[in-house]
Amino acid sequence: KTEACHFTRKKADPALDLGEAPFTGDTPLKPVPVLRHLGFYMDRRLTFRQHVRCYGSRAASTAQSLLMLGNSIKGMPPKQRRILYISCVLPLMTYGCQ
Repeated sequence: KTEACHFTRKKADPALDLGEAPFTGDTPLKPVPVLRHLGFYMDRRLTFRQHVRCYGSRAASTAQSLLMLGNSIKGMPPKQRRILYISCVLPLMTYGCQ
């Protein structure tokens, strides 16, 4: 679970020369384009696009699954659907938005 990411503002991808690649067990340590730390996805320019993409798709799939609970024949009342939305979808969409 050891990863390295070089954070920079430059547009071009700089070659990260670690000299001799440090070893962590059997595999050498190589830089990754996106680093996940404490649930946040950070790229090398700290734009958080990958974070928004990941949690946006999770929230969309959760909202899509909630649609099955509220069908028009024997579904949940709108008040209960709103409570489910606030408790399930909204925290996914706003994670890390402070």
